Amino acid sequence: MIYLVALIYVLVSVLVTINGIGKQNEILKILLISLLLTPISGGIYILFKKKNYKRVLYYYCSDCDYIFPVKMKYCPICKEQGVKIKLRKYKSPYSFSKKIQHTSFI
Repeated sequence: MIYLVALIYVLVSVLVTINGIGKQNEILKILLISLLLTPISGGIYILFKKKNYKRVLYYYCSDCDYIFPVKMKYCPICKEQGVKIKLRKYKSPYSFSKKIQHTSFI
């Protein structure tokens, strides 16, 4: 009976850790908190911990069709050719690719 309770406790701790993998990079820390304290405290730690990643903003040049993941005022490729083109902000390059219906590789 005690083995069954211990097995369930470990499984719940592992499930809490697996749930926290998408939100945190601290897998071992979440597992240790869940095992040593309780899985409930591991879940509370996951809920109140801030995310470790930032959203990357992309910038698009309408003239040369390049997408840059770095904040710049003007397109560096067009600037080398002597033309100043302001970059437009895109939250994701996927939103831009959805606007293009098809691409030909001929």
